[in-house]
Amino acid sequence: MKFSVKRSELASKLNIVNRAISGKVIIPILTGIKISVFENQLTLIGSNSEISIKTILTADKTKNLVVEEAGEIVANANFFSNIIKRLSSDQVEISTEGSQIKIVGGKSDFTVSGQSADNYPQLPRLDDANTIAISAVQLTDIINETIRAVSIQDSRPLLTGIHFIISDNQIKAVSTDSHRLSQRITKTAIANPADVVVPSKALIELRGLLENVTNLNLQFDRSQLLVDLGQTTFYSRLLEGQYPETDRLIPADSTTHFTIDASQLSQSLDRASLVAHQSGNIVAEFSITGSKLVLGTAQSEVGKVLEELTISDFTGEDLKISFNPDFVRDAISSINEGKLDFSFTTSLRPFVIKPNGSTDNSKVQLITPVRTF
Repeated sequence: MKFSVKRSELASKLNIVNRAISGKVIIPILTGIKISVFENQLTLIGSNSEISIKTILTADKTKNLVVEEAGEIVANANFFSNIIKRLSSDQVEISTEGSQIKIVGGKSDFTVSGQSADNYPQLPRLDDANTIAISAVQLTDIINETIRAVSIQDSRPLLTGIHFIISDNQIKAVSTDSHRLSQRITKTAIANPADVVVPSKALIELRGLLENVTNLNLQFDRSQLLVDLGQTTFYSRLLEGQYPETDRLIPADSTTHFTIDASQLSQSLDRASLVAHQSGNIVAEFSITGSKLVLGTAQSEVGKVLEELTISDFTGEDLKISFNPDFVRDAISSINEGKLDFSFTTSLRPFVIKPNGSTDNSKVQLITPVRTF
């Protein structure tokens, strides 16, 4: 193998595949990046067995990619990437002799050990894949609005992912950690029905690849997700099992309702959280009396805080309800709207947060109250 390439172009591609590299892998060769050059094309692959990323660089004058000899090898991801980033020249030449990799850039001449590419696992193959066209903006919004409600506990693996239900020309994405729930429904082009759970860690890495992408294709089969981003392809395994039924958890009616400015409430929750976290009792309370809303924290050795907030469109009954203020702050950030509608049933039932004026469940955040007795 022998090729030369613009260092900045190679470094940019290495940053992409390094998203899939993890120090905690069962297969030692997966700490490396597979480098392949064939027919004026450079291909890099990184994987941690959960997700894999393949990206290509095609020869042209701007990238200065010149392939002199085809071949492939696996280089230590961290070591190889750091060498490329630190070279003083913007042109780098890479060649191999046996299992040795020679890297020349400017006045620097490195020789490092590699591994045979024959031992590197093959990329997943999707059988009978279902393809969905979606914009990068739509997918980013779906991830942003549901990612915070996934579980961080491995005791229920399915809840560490986001549930995608594709039917009736829409994508419904749902996440829950059993204390809160996020739901986002997005219209899409005609697609075959699908019901899959994608690991949240994979979606976080995928989100990082969407910045300069306009449109993309999602492909699902029973066990894998493939995302075609053009020169980059993203793979993730899917979580196995039946995700809990969540539609019934969202109340259809409410007994108390108000509208509030999202920025005002978020700032008040920041202040309430200072006291709640300092006391170790991460609980806040809404007290709604005669169209007046007071946000407070419980009395403790640290102290307490009370703030009266401005609300509008109040209807229904007076109510006191306790909740985790961090969950509500996350919900406000996820919805990302200027004004929000809050709807309650009782002090012991989950309450709903939606964008102001929303008449459906396309953007929903559900918060379970905290029992204080």
